[in-house]
Amino acid sequence: MSSFTFFSLQKKLLVLVLSTTLISISTTTVIFLNFEKISIFQSQVNIVIIGISLMIGLSILTYFLAKRLSEPITKLSEATYQISRGDFNVRTNIKSRDEIGDLSESFDNMTKKLQEAEITIKQKEEVIKQQEDILLKFSQHTQNDCVAVIDMKDSTKISATLSDDNVTKLYEIFLNFMAKIVKNYDGEVVKNIGDALMFRFPNTDLSDSKVTKNILECCLNMIESHSDLKKQLLEEKMPELNYKISISYGSVKVAQSSTSTISDIFGPTVNRCFKINSLCPENSLIIDNNLYNVFKNFNEYDISQLPETEINKKYGYKIFQVQRRK
Repeated sequence: MSSFTFFSLQKKLLVLVLSTTLISISTTTVIFLNFEKISIFQSQVNIVIIGISLMIGLSILTYFLAKRLSEPITKLSEATYQISRGDFNVRTNIKSRDEIGDLSESFDNMTKKLQEAEITIKQKEEVIKQQEDILLKFSQHTQNDCVAVIDMKDSTKISATLSDDNVTKLYEIFLNFMAKIVKNYDGEVVKNIGDALMFRFPNTDLSDSKVTKNILECCLNMIESHSDLKKQLLEEKMPELNYKISISYGSVKVAQSSTSTISDIFGPTVNRCFKINSLCPENSLIIDNNLYNVFKNFNEYDISQLPETEINKKYGYKIFQVQRRK
């Protein structure tokens, strides 16, 4: 807003009235003092014509002066109408140094803030819409999968001895190493959760021995690749890692988000896989009871039931360790 007002609107109106009055008085005075000397005033008709002409002239002058004063107000009125219709791009840009100029500046600042608020609202609406799209397209369907989790052992203890950069490098080497093995066996990496990697074999047909053996071979290859992982870690001057692998089979709910090509899964089968993983011996593979009933018929593997624990008793799980038969 202007720091001072050069001429207020009230003063301008006063000047308009006084100037027209002064012109009228001055003209009348000049005519009156020179009435007898001016021949044109000897005729009454001429006097009437002159009087009418002066009135018309003063009216026209007054009209244009009034119009000049009212133009900013009209402009403000039109701008207000445009804003009422949702057009916040309008600006008055009235530069007069009076109350109207101050009002115009305030008005333009207001419309600018309204425009910025509108932009912010639209951006938030877009974010909300995207989230709604995610929810709307977060289509759930149920299917039977083999779900597996490979988890570092003592990762918290190991991480405490490393810098943040080295912790990141350690996790990166481990997770990428295991993810490549999953991919080689046509598995699907779902996500990593901290130091654990969850992967799955979608729509597993347990009656197909080729499919089920592929799953076991994938996980056993992870166990048997321990020395290769150790070598890679040593090359990067990283500490040795041990890990545990668990597999469970059952119904999972699959959620496909519109923002990702990778499906997420959840449900009791996933929960069971994580719970039994904590009971897995170091650098070993364990399976749940559903898979035991299938794998027990394979001669290539030794399958033994692990002793019962509180978790077994609480949830009714039976857990089996799988090893390659020598």
